[in-house]
Amino acid sequence: MRKGLFVFSMSLLCALMLMGCSTAGAESEEAPGTEQTEAAQATIADAADLIGKADADIADAFGGGEENWTSDQSTYIGRIYETELYGEPVTVYAVCGAEKTVDAVSIWITDGEQEVSDEQVQTRKDRVTELTGAEMQDQGIAEESGTQSWKWSAGDTFYTLRLLDNILTLDINPAVGELH
Repeated sequence: MRKGLFVFSMSLLCALMLMGCSTAGAESEEAPGTEQTEAAQATIADAADLIGKADADIADAFGGGEENWTSDQSTYIGRIYETELYGEPVTVYAVCGAEKTVDAVSIWITDGEQEVSDEQVQTRKDRVTELTGAEMQDQGIAEESGTQSWKWSAGDTFYTLRLLDNILTLDINPAVGELH
């Protein structure tokens, strides 16, 4: 139980850090129309494929990502992509570690500005289940935060869908130090 709370706390901390960070980066030089075609075809698997890659190698993923630094520019966090998965707009955060390789990915499906329907949640559950081939584990609602979450364990990767009020996110993390 404590390990699960720790993982949730770390994911929430990362999400809060990402929300408070500034961005600076270059614009993509994609050919007109190319970005839209590639983005409409992007999936959760494409986002998961970022894990373990060097930051320099993912700079142009999803049509180009912006560097994400702490507000004082002292710590590099990773990259932010305003893109589409399955043809729907999302924000993808690639979180890098000290070696500037991607340690985790967080996909913000909604940003809290619109109500999240049961159908939207079910669509995401179905997509992750299809991708992973794993059985979904309903984590219930956390007393501490009020967040409802669902988890899938696929090989060496955990996928966690979270709903807090009108914010729906999907976190993709390697199963480091976790029991399956």
